[in-house]
Amino acid sequence: MKLARLIAACVLLAIAICGVPSILSVQEEATIDTPEEAMRLVTDDVHRIMRGASDVDRALWAQVWAKVAVTASGDSNDVEVIFTDTRALRAFQIIALNIAWKRLAGNQTGKYAGLGEACEKAFNDTLGKDVQPVTPAIRAKFVALANALAWCGINRG
Repeated sequence: MKLARLIAACVLLAIAICGVPSILSVQEEATIDTPEEAMRLVTDDVHRIMRGASDVDRALWAQVWAKVAVTASGDSNDVEVIFTDTRALRAFQIIALNIAWKRLAGNQTGKYAGLGEACEKAFNDTLGKDVQPVTPAIRAKFVALANALAWCGINRG
């Protein structure tokens, strides 16, 4: 019993001297460039919806989409092609968001009304609904879209 009290006293003393450690922190500013005007128009509905999101959800949203952009752009340097067509890009973004946004963060479908539909519209407006092979131009459009969606998370504009 005395040992437990001594340990508790030491822990409290360490906290008093060093402060409380920050276990979870939200990255306030991600380094995401402002997208071009055309891409901001395509993602305007997403931007409007994300303005009302919590700081944690907005930071997570920005980080997920920034990582999607990095992954898709990095594929252009690989020897083995991962994304062969726009269907593969669409599947990748859905899987990434399902894992990070829904499963890890616990955001349920419908938490932000219209967000899924707004993302789908942005994807369709940028890459179209038809399945196309991934060319450097298609890849660049997808990366620009992912970066614009990330920007929607950090910019309350």
